[in-house]
Amino acid sequence: MSPIPCPRCPRHDRPEGAALDALLGEWIDAIPEEQRADGAVYGARLAACGACPHLSEGTCGLCGCYVAYRASKRGQRCPDSPERWPR
Repeated sequence: MSPIPCPRCPRHDRPEGAALDALLGEWIDAIPEEQRADGAVYGARLAACGACPHLSEGTCGLCGCYVAYRASKRGQRCPDSPERWPR
């Protein structure tokens, strides 16, 4: 499995668009089931991120994560204050 590229690193060979989506999908699929957020929680988190002014090209402007990956893991939290993700 390929490593997820750092969204903050200014590398010219960093995947974008469909290539990045495929890579993130690979990483999300590799998360053990017991560590994954359920579908409703994942959807609510992505909706909250989609309405957030800190979102930029799929990354969180506060912590630098890829929101699709962070939102897919159980126990993760929104870095904003107040938190945007439902509990």
